Amino acid sequence: MSTSQNGYPALDGRVTGPLPRLRVWRIPGTGRHLALRDGSTGFLLVHLAMWFDRKVEDIDAGVWDEWGYAFRPVRGYVALSNHASGTAMDLNATQHPLGRADTFSPAEEKLILSRVNGFYAGCIRWGGEYRGRPDEMHFEIDRGIGACERKARALLDSPRGRKILAANPGARKVIES
Repeated sequence: MSTSQNGYPALDGRVTGPLPRLRVWRIPGTGRHLALRDGSTGFLLVHLAMWFDRKVEDIDAGVWDEWGYAFRPVRGYVALSNHASGTAMDLNATQHPLGRADTFSPAEEKLILSRVNGFYAGCIRWGGEYRGRPDEMHFEIDRGIGACERKARALLDSPRGRKILAANPGARKVIES
């Protein structure tokens, strides 16, 4: 079985029909949804997307440029992207193109860094921190399943967590299994 860069099993895009371990996550408070890995990793990314929408930028204004699962390599490389395992998302991609730095204000960048490095305890990595080629639209799971499960379970009954679970029936059962 092939894996994406972060070590999670890739979800084979050559399969026709619904993919196991992939969920279409509704993002409460927005008109958007993303196909992401089911369970803790998808929950954490949706939790971040809700926060981003409220505190950084509106994600459902303009064109639909929020992306999740895609079975493909990293752009310009051979290794599978974390999108291939459903453990990465892009938010407001057209406003933050691949390779461009400083697409966020310094205050927004500080908010994002504090959130991903502090609040999510390193479970999520922001592409704006990449060396070489920035990817400021991109957020990906950067820790193993154990750390992600612990963080997700701690957030299940938070206000955002409850909204995510209400909008995504059956998600709690997968996270707690």
